[in-house]
Amino acid sequence: MSTANKILAGTVIGAGAIAAIAYLKNIKRAQAQLEIIPVINIHQISLEGLTVRVDALLKNPTGASFKIKYPFVKLNHKDALLGSSQAVNKDIKIPAFGQVMIKDIMIKVPVLSFFSVGYDIIKALMNKQPITLTISVITTADLGVTQVAIEHKQDMTLKK
Repeated sequence: MSTANKILAGTVIGAGAIAAIAYLKNIKRAQAQLEIIPVINIHQISLEGLTVRVDALLKNPTGASFKIKYPFVKLNHKDALLGSSQAVNKDIKIPAFGQVMIKDIMIKVPVLSFFSVGYDIIKALMNKQPITLTISVITTADLGVTQVAIEHKQDMTLKK
């Protein structure tokens, strides 16, 4: 192999490494700026339990577009898990400088969990008192070269 070929090969490898490092830095910055705004509402109260509807607005204020997996949502009250959504294997594209609204993520809180912590929740809701719940939105961002887990927790007030 000639000296010119060695120099050319070294230059190509070095440029590729620099481009990869710059790309990964941009990905980390984009991931850190993804904003998740959940909204919860009572969908149904019945003898089978409580069904909560979650809508999530995902905002991307960066110039990088990427895909995420359909969000998985958990609902807690005083550190006790009340229920969670179903896991869905679906990709959602978030455009650069754009936003996506994901509607109707349903969480069923079965009657059996009422006996542990749910009784206080149902009692407060029937008396039209607000109740504070912690909502966790969990997803994975597919950034091309790598995948990054994203979790957003927020206390929200649920009222009838």
